Order: sequence, then C-alpha cells, then structure tokens
Amino acid sequence: MQSSALYTMAREPSRPETSLAISARRTEARDAKQATQLVQTYTTNVFGRVNREENISYILEHSIFSLTLDNNQDPFYALAAFYDYPNVHGVSSNDWEEKWWKNFYGKNDETSKINAINTLFLHFFVAHPDFSEGCAEELINVTFKALPEINQILLCVPPQVTPEIALEKYFQPIECDRNDNNCSVMICHRKDHFPTLFIRTARVQDNDDLAPLFNQYNDILKQTYGAFFVAELIESQDDNNKALVAECNGYAIGFMSISNEVNIDVLNEVYSLSAFHGLRTKHPDDQWNQQMTEETENYLPNSDAYINSDATTHDDGNSHIKANPVLEAMQRAVGNGGFIESSTNVTATVGADKNNKQSKVNQGQLDHDSLTASDYLTTPPNKSIEDLNNLQGDENINNDAVLEITDTSSHRAKITKAQLAAEDPSRYIKPKLISQTPKFFGKEKAFAIQLFCISEVYEKRSYDFLQKAFDMFPDRDYCVITIPQMVPEFPLLQSFIRIPPRVNLPNIQELYLFHRAVKRLTEHFSSRDKILNDFLDAVRTRKRSDTGVFFDAYIINVANRPSALIIFSNEENIDYLRSQYNIEDFIYFNLHKRNDHIHLYHFVINPIFAYMTKIFIKEVLRKINKTCIYYPIFPRYADDEMLKHHSPTYAIHYLLPVRPRRLIQYNLDQLKMNAPTDCVLGRLPSLIHSPFALTFTAIKLIMETKITINARIVIVGASTVGLAVLEALVMCPYLRFNNLTLISPHGIPGEFPPSHSRNLFLPSNLEYETEELNRLSLRSYVNIVCAKLVSLNRPMKLAILDDDTIVPYDHLLLCTGNQFHIIAPMQATVMNPLSKKAVPPKSDRMLFEPAPPNVLTINDEFDAAMVLKWFRMIHHTEHSILIYGATLESYCCVNGLLANGISPNSIKLISPPDHANANIFNDPTMFNTVQEQFKKLNIQIYENYLMDEWRHEGGIDSNQSIDHVIFRTKDKRHGKDLNLKCTTLFCFFNKQVNYDAFIAINQSSLVFDGRLVVDENNHTNDSLIYAGGSLTKFKRGYYSDDRTQACFNSKELANQLFAKYDPIYIPPKTPSGKNPLIPTCKKPKRVYAILPGNLHYFQICESGPTIRYEDAKRIENYGTDFITNHENNYFRIHLDQTSIVRTIVCLHHDKIDAYNLSQLYGLHERLLNNLRQRYNEGLITDFFSYFQENWAIALYHDRFTDVRNEVREILKKALMENEESIFSSLASSIDHDLIFNDEQKKNILKRFRTEGYKKEIEETILGYINYNQYHLPMYARPT
Repeated sequence: MQSSALYTMAREPSRPETSLAISARRTEARDAKQATQLVQTYTTNVFGRVNREENISYILEHSIFSLTLDNNQDPFYALAAFYDYPNVHGVSSNDWEEKWWKNFYGKNDETSKINAINTLFLHFFVAHPDFSEGCAEELINVTFKALPEINQILLCVPPQVTPEIALEKYFQPIECDRNDNNCSVMICHRKDHFPTLFIRTARVQDNDDLAPLFNQYNDILKQTYGAFFVAELIESQDDNNKALVAECNGYAIGFMSISNEVNIDVLNEVYSLSAFHGLRTKHPDDQWNQQMTEETENYLPNSDAYINSDATTHDDGNSHIKANPVLEAMQRAVGNGGFIESSTNVTATVGADKNNKQSKVNQGQLDHDSLTASDYLTTPPNKSIEDLNNLQGDENINNDAVLEITDTSSHRAKITKAQLAAEDPSRYIKPKLISQTPKFFGKEKAFAIQLFCISEVYEKRSYDFLQKAFDMFPDRDYCVITIPQMVPEFPLLQSFIRIPPRVNLPNIQELYLFHRAVKRLTEHFSSRDKILNDFLDAVRTRKRSDTGVFFDAYIINVANRPSALIIFSNEENIDYLRSQYNIEDFIYFNLHKRNDHIHLYHFVINPIFAYMTKIFIKEVLRKINKTCIYYPIFPRYADDEMLKHHSPTYAIHYLLPVRPRRLIQYNLDQLKMNAPTDCVLGRLPSLIHSPFALTFTAIKLIMETKITINARIVIVGASTVGLAVLEALVMCPYLRFNNLTLISPHGIPGEFPPSHSRNLFLPSNLEYETEELNRLSLRSYVNIVCAKLVSLNRPMKLAILDDDTIVPYDHLLLCTGNQFHIIAPMQATVMNPLSKKAVPPKSDRMLFEPAPPNVLTINDEFDAAMVLKWFRMIHHTEHSILIYGATLESYCCVNGLLANGISPNSIKLISPPDHANANIFNDPTMFNTVQEQFKKLNIQIYENYLMDEWRHEGGIDSNQSIDHVIFRTKDKRHGKDLNLKCTTLFCFFNKQVNYDAFIAINQSSLVFDGRLVVDENNHTNDSLIYAGGSLTKFKRGYYSDDRTQACFNSKELANQLFAKYDPIYIPPKTPSGKNPLIPTCKKPKRVYAILPGNLHYFQICESGPTIRYEDAKRIENYGTDFITNHENNYFRIHLDQTSIVRTIVCLHHDKIDAYNLSQLYGLHERLLNNLRQRYNEGLITDFFSYFQENWAIALYHDRFTDVRNEVREILKKALMENEESIFSSLASSIDHDLIFNDEQKKNILKRFRTEGYKKEIEETILGYINYNQYHLPMYARPT
C-alpha cells in the first residue's frame, strides 16, 4: 500500500562537505530488495540473518512502524523497522514486560516505566555507509515526531557484539545486575531528540516571538485586532481566561488561549454529548435523551454507529458519572478468582489521593510510562460469573443512551424483513425518528480552547499543552475546541474525540473533546445481552455455546477500571476472505501464518479513550501473538442473530474497508473435482448467510495515521456515478472523510432484501448489484438523506430539500442522472409550476401534478417494489396493462409482469412515433428474435401511436384511477385510433432530467444547455459544484456535442471525479496555447437484462457515441464479426482491425456468465486460444460453450490484467547489453510506418526466444497460476 511522506526536511549529513536532501516515508514492500544491498556484516551481527530479501520482507510485514529515507527518486539511503517487543531469543512477545524486563532491567524509577505502549524496539536498520549517522538521526527524529506516545527506543544487541557507529552514537547501554542475561540493551531517549515542550503561563513579552508565528499563516487577526493582539490577549487574563505558551530554547514557539466561559446548553443542542453527560455534573432534574424508532429502524447495521450511554466512575471526586454494570460485572467475573494469572492494569492516576504511594500523573495527560494493557485468559470461578447472570436479568440497569436500539423481533416474529420491505417500501427505506434533545442541569465541567498556534516543527508535541491547561481549571474535566470543516485536522486533535453534530446548520463547526481523566465507561448497547453471553462463553469454555467456535475475551483496564472489552475468535474462514476480498492490497498473505488472523465480534470502549483505540488493538494483537484482525459489516436485512453476533463498534474508524473481489463464474458441473474448495466458493454452512462488507487491519498498518477530511461533501443522486464516487472516497486507505452525505429520494440502493421478482423489472449495468453494494456497505460511512433537491443557495453553500431540510456543503456533486417520468396525454392541460402558464402539447411533455394512482413508471428498485405492492393491493379479475414506450426498460417490465403471474394477453405494448422501428439492441438478429418472442407470447404491440387522452367515468382526478386511454396514430392510412381499457399504465418514454433538479440548477444560475454544462474537470461554473453522469454535457467550446458522459462507463467517470476530491491530488495545468481536451474512457459500457420469454440479454461495447450497426459495418476499418447461433442462443463477438475484442452481444435462454465475458473486452484474439483461426476452421460452433471451457478460466480472473501489465513491462526491458528492448524496436518501427516482412518477423521472434523474454514471461505466468491456485486449481502446476 502506498504511503505518503511523513516528514521532509534538509538536514546536516554525516559528511560535512555534502549536502543531502532526504525525506522519510512509510516503508513499502519494494524497499526490501534495495535494503539487501545495504546489509553489512555488522548488520547481521546485530539483527541476525537479514541478508536475504525474504527475511527483510518478513520483518517489514510484521513491524509496528517502519521508515525509509530517500530523496523522492531512485536513491535509497536508509531503512528502519520497529516492533513493540524485543528481538531476544527465549523472550515472548506477550509477557516480556513481566518476565524479562522487570527481572533484568526494571529496577530503577526510569526503567520501571518502560512498557509496550511507550517503547519501540529496533529490529532492523540499514543505511548507506557514507550517510549512516545522519540517516540514523533522521529516522529517530521522525519516529519520535510521528509517534508522540513513544518515549524511548530500545536496541537489543547479542553478547560481545558492538552495533555500528551510527547506532552507538545515539543509543546508550543500560546496566543489568544479572549475569544470566543473553543480550545487552541500549536505549535512545525522546528527550535527547524531540523532548516534551515546557509549557508556562504567557507573558506580554512573548508577543515578539508569537506575532510572526501567527502572521506566517494569515494576517486576519492582525487586521482585525491590530499588531499587538497577542499582547492584549495575554494582558487580559483573569480567573476565567488564561493564556499558555510553549517554550523551547528560550523562545515561545506555541500559544494557547483557553476559557471556562462555555455555552454548554448550545453545545448540547447542536452536538451529541449525552455520552459525556452533557459536559455537566449529575443533577436530579436531568432529562435524558429518549430516542425511539419505528420497527425498521431497529435493524441498524453493525456498522460504525457508535451507540453508548453515559459512562461512569465511582466515588472518587467525579460523582456525576454513573457506574457501568456491564463492564464492571465482567471485571468482577475475571478479577476475583484465585486462578488468574499475573495481570497488569493500565495505571494513570489522575488527581490521585495525596496519601497514595503511586507516582502521581499530572492532570490532563495520560502517562504513557505507566500505561499497559491487562489480559484475562483463564476461567474465573463460577461465583463471579453469577454477577453477569444476574445482570442479564436486570432490565432496569442504566437505560439512558444516545441512541437506544430495541430488539422488537419477539413482537413481530411472524413477519420477516423481506415481508416488511415488500408491504411498505417507503417505511422500510425512510423510517420515522422521534428525537428529543437531552437537558442537563448540573455544574459545568468544560473549558474551551479559543486560540491555538504552534510552530510546524513542534506541532507533534501539541499534546503537551493539555497538562498545563487542565491545571489552570482544576474543576473542569473536559477540554473542547471547534474548528471549521475546511481546516485540516492538526496533530493536537489526534488526541481528541470528534463529536458528531445532532443537526445540520449552515455555519456549524466540528467539535472535538478531550477528558482530563480516565473515568468514563461505555455501557448500553442494543445487543448488550449478546455481548454478555459471548463474554460468558469466552471465560467459561472459550467456545461459543451455539456454534462451538473458539472464543476469547480481553478486558483493558485504566486506573483499575474496565475501559475496553474485546471479544474475538480465530478466523476460521481465511481462505474465503482471501478469495472474496482484496486483502492482498494491504498485506503479503504468504508472510502471515494461518493462525495469525482473528475475527472480531465485539469491541466496547470508553468514549474518552476512543482516540486510543488503535493502541488497544495493537496491545491485544501483541498479547495473543496475532497480526491481522477482521470485522464484518452485515446488511440491515441480515438475520437478527447474525447482527447481534457483531455489535456496533467505534473501532471501525481505525479499520480499513476492503474492496470485494469479482469471483470467477465457474462451471462446476464441468470442473467437478478440479473446482475450487467449498470454502473459496462460500458454500460452507458457516458462510451461507447474507453477503457482508469486510473491514480489516494488520499490525503493520495499525499505527498509520489517516488524513482526516472534515469538509462537507454532499452528493446528490444515487446514480452509478454517485455511488462510484462514494466508493472511491470511502475505500481510500489514507483518507478519512467525516462528513459524507448522500441525498437521494429513495436512499442508497441495495437496502432491500434480495428479490428476483423485483430485479426482473430493471436492466442492469453490472456495476453495483445488490450483493456488491452489501459487500461495500457504503451506508456505514455516509449520512443518507431520503429527500429530493429542490433549491440551491450558492452564496451560503446550502442545498434545500423538498422536506424543508437544509444541508450545508463545502463541495457539492450533482449526479442525479436522467429518469423516466409520467408523460401527460396530448389533450391534458399542463401548467408549468414556475411560470403558471400552460405547457404546449408535445409527445414528451412531463406531468407536473400528481398522477392517478394506476399510472406508474420504474426507475429503481424502490419503484419496482412499489409496483409489486400495487399489484398486491388491486383485485382485478381481468388486468389490462398498457406499457407506453419501446425501451429496454419497457421490455424488462413486460417480463417482470409475466414472472409475477400477469397473463400475457393482459399486456399491451404501445410504441410512440419516436420509438417506432427503433432497434434498442443495435443488432438486427437480436431485435427480430425478441419481436418473435412477443408474438409467441401473444403480447400485442401497437407502433407509432401518441398517448392522447386519459378517461375515467367520474372525470380525471389525481386520486382516481384511469380506466381508459386513447392513443392516436400519426399515420391515418395504416392504422386507426385506439381506445384501450386500462387497469395500470406504465410510462417508459424518453428519460429526462428531473424537473426539480432542473429548477434547482437553473435558479441557482448554473449553466444549463439541455444538460448541466461542465468542463473537462467536471466543474460547473461554480468551482465548488461538480457534476457527472448523464445529467451533464461538455461545453460547446470542445466541439464534441455527441460525446456526452452518458456515452461512457459511469464507474470510470467517477474515478476521474474522485481525483478532483482527493486533497493530495493537484490537477495538471493545460499547456499554454492549447485547448483542454475532454477526458477519455477506456472501460466499456455494459448492460444485462432478462427479456420476455426468459431470454437473457447481455451486451458489452466500446465507450463513445453509439453508431447504428448497419452504418458501422460500412466503415472501411470496421473489423470482423464472428457469430454463432447454436440452438437459437445468439452470440456475436466483434474484433476491430487490430483483432482486439470491442463488442460482445449475447442472447441466451439460460443465465449468461456476464462477468466472465466482460473480462474478454480489450483482449487480442490470440489470447482467446486463437479464436479467429479456430472459427475459420469450423472448430467453434457455439461461443457460449467455447468460453466455458477450462482453458479460459485464467482469463476471467480479476488479476489477469495485472499479469498482462507485467508482461508488457518485461517486453519494455532491455535484457541484453547494448540492445534496445523488443517493445522499443517495435514502437520505433510503427512510428516510422514500417511494414514488417517475413525476415524481420523471424528476427523479432528469435530475439524473443533467445534473449530471455520467453523464459521470464513463462515464469511470470506460472507465478500467476501458482499464487492464485486457490482460484485456479484446474491448471496443472510444475513441481
């Protein structure tokens, strides 16, 4: 995984006469090969056998933190890898503190504070010999800056071995009194490189140092308050307002202004602060938040919903915090027995009693010198577990919660989620939420940071201010700070907790909070009982009672109070996860043992420790000697028991979402014993459940810090482009977006339980099927607003919705696409709601007022669900269903009606003049086959008719159904007008821009020219508003009116849009004097549909304007079509003039392996087993069976494209001295328009065979087969 540079600066090198500009970055896998070239004899003497690339790769893969020094080019100068345990033979990673360190070194006050949280061990170091000292110093400095919790780095050296001079200069030996130690330990202190800052009360004289510091960022404060605003602020200090300064080398390098005058009530109204008791002490009149949801809301997913109630402490001076019965009962269950092994509690004594003999830690700062984790691995006595059994039966325990999710499955056991979604789709998509703002009346317990600034060089030590800040207000427990959304999250905030807002306000800011003490606990979950049951199973038998799966649990204590609980098991289905998800985007799977992976079920944490989640996870992984942790997110329609097995957890913010993989569509009947295992295919009993999204982290990733983006990014429309942009933002491993919002009338697709009968009504572009959406779980990272955009306030950056909701934005993306609308009949009077004037009659005139209840259209799965609901509600003995429009969607609608029991004699398809004789498949054979199928089904088709009038016996009313529709023909000579009985009318006329979206766009002065106009970077005329998809068109200045974004692959367009959102991305500048060009797309367009007669239709074609098939064949360089029609199963594959696959059209009576065939696009016919030659020889009679043969399976693998790229890179290399590569030779010849004769072709083939290209390519292909053998077991592998 690529990592950005952490720190860059020019330093004094080891050679005074040399100037070396280097930067530090996180180590990447490719660095292992270069590191082997720097290994010296003293390197192996200190670190063991590290002279092979495989050994170094293993060290880097399992390291907690690793850094590389380079100059952003090829030269590689140094590398260091750090662990949280010593590399000493015989010393275990999970108990080195107790059994090794305390016995050998932890004798004095300084060394006794060393533990796994505040210490790193150097396991590997190499550097360029000429710059080793400077590189060592730089690596140490960057490590201390990047990891503020680390206070020392240790180096373990074998006996009678001396480390290299570069390390010996910065590491000092630690004395050991015992003679039986098998190593010597050297230490490097933070204070010698990047010490803790000295914080003091500010003085007026500090103005001279601080004023330039403020002015280097901006001069707004200077312009507003004058040149001496800092001095005036310092001078105005009183009991309620304080000013602090960070001092280094006698200079003020940082400033913080704090005040205890905070409007707590306003904060409670705007932000969700119930978990912190509203920042007040306990009071008998407190009114807690009692939020209730309707039944569908009870099925919130096990995502990142952080659900807790107010956490608690005991009689220690903070009586306003209540006790947590769940975690404390667990602590009693594991802490009162005599069979417990030695355990160490996290000790951070904040405000400890004066008589306490423990060292007192300053208020407001966690002492990492004494911070460790506790583990409980043995079974406690039964009498302690009884506390938990009693607790489960107590229904009155602490039910105050920020959001209480109540399990109501017992009240409606007779109705499933699928039935609920079918009976009331609107209620399923948009449940009602009744919320009341909590009110607290106790004493205020918070102060605020009003102004903060620190030199960039020392910003990693911003945390040092907090200790002194809490000393200024000893009666306050919380420190809060607000920042605008567009301000990047600076290092101080990494120790704070972000508080989500309760409401959307235009000028709202981000609120961050820090607690002085470690005294608050998380408690109430909807699945509380399930967590307790799982905990009991873990400590009693270490097996889950219902499945028998191995189970384990850890409690992490801080200040002798339980602060986090983690329940997990070994990951038994790691082969399934590897085959179904792109885990190998992050780790080298073969460098981890099979038992190194664990499955997370529950992670409950005290909210004030949320920012330490990654430290807790790291400690647990060290204790159990594991390297990877996995947590699934199930869809909301999943079984209740499955959801309760995995409770919502805050840890998801520190886990990485993993993209799902496209599995090959295997012909298992043909493969038989050569098929992949049932685990890989997901056919094991434990895997036969709802698809899930996967989150993950590994030991080498847990300490990587994501860049937090608080900018409010609002996406309007759940089209393919909108979903793809969301996917790109959510799946970015180095960015965390806190304010993503999707505005869509029907929410996010994929929320409904799977339904084949519902899916039949819609064609698919194969980009976001329901299963794939559930394996992405975008809803877990995005705020979803079920409403429609009706207005934009660009000056205030507000999106106004049809339910009067106001959504503020910093960046807005419009991708509403085009939809079918209800078309008004020609005789109807339609008033424009804006101009209040009548709209002239025309064939595609939109109906603005509510349509009669039996006039419908289908644009998404919600509309399809409503159609099915409509047919369940009406009770006609004889249907007469009219479908107006000859589109692919109308054909799908016919098939959906037939599959749901509607007689074909009751269906009539009316084609408007614009659709008459239109070949929607762009293939004559396809069109004729489908038309014949309509005739066989006896479905009547009327062509060239306009919808003229709706009729009802009692007059037309929006609340009354129409019973007749009159259609008039434009060709009176060949037809007559129709007066058709109608029980249901479907409109599938031309798709148009939604009228509400058009009004919002037009009235906000965005340029609209039939479509929303954008430039090559998808910008509208407002730099903060982007747009994409079929809603848009490019400026006329590009002279490409026919190349709209509707012609391209929507997912590829979205990836280009993501580049505009990426804050690290810098758009390339257009060369001077040249006009910018519209973006080009390489991915094809796809469509899959099931047509009447159960005909499966699939087409894949090149992006760009559609050319009629008859016209395309007349083009000189059209290429070649190969067609089979075995048993009326039509297959056409088109090769261009270079024999590359550009079009595939299929029509089959059974399901088509569309994802497999999609992989064939862009391949040369020689890769398809010499397709042209075999077809011409008559060896291929059916392409469907041909592409299901075993030889083709490797082509369908999702990583075959990577292999092709590797082969291309091999051909670009010059394998012989003084020879250019084959690729360069061919490219040069093509540039000069040379035509190769037979002799030249033989010479090129000879070079390919003799210069090593053939051998290297064969090794690459075999490596691909071997590495992916779990997907490709049907291929023989040489031993």
